Amino acid sequence: MDGIVRVYEDSFREIFRYCAYRLFSKHLAEDATSAVFLRLVEQYPTLKGKGRRKIRSWLYGTASNVVARYLRNARRRRDILAELAREREGGPAAGPDGNGRLDWPLLYEAIGKLKRRQQEIIVMRYFQGLQTSAIAEALGMKDVTVRVQLSRAVRKLGSELEMPFGQRRATA
Repeated sequence: MDGIVRVYEDSFREIFRYCAYRLFSKHLAEDATSAVFLRLVEQYPTLKGKGRRKIRSWLYGTASNVVARYLRNARRRRDILAELAREREGGPAAGPDGNGRLDWPLLYEAIGKLKRRQQEIIVMRYFQGLQTSAIAEALGMKDVTVRVQLSRAVRKLGSELEMPFGQRRATA
């Protein structure tokens, strides 16, 4: 039991931040983070004795799956988009970490246009500060695949963020 408590104390904030950045909702992030740590309790016998890095990767992989399930729920997705729209009307808003320097709703809208896997990679790399090797391990991918997906995602984000809000890119 001490091992679970130690993992919880060491990792809760990090996993919560990941969920908050992916869900743009403190309440949904709290629920998702709770689900991750409930799974940890269930799976701890198989994780016991694994290194900190392996457990951290397992936590991120599990958080990624939990968040994906939340986003598949149409009602939750609609609520998240409505929250983004409300925030957008009020101008630049503070992000989940309290950072008010970015136009978070606009950034989240652009990230939302990426493929799910690219969204996960962007959040893990730039919001969580994970190296590509750690992301690859957490998502069960090769490091080179993560780097390629990251490059494509950054390129797409760049083109999306160049467009003024509300405009749609013309399709040829």
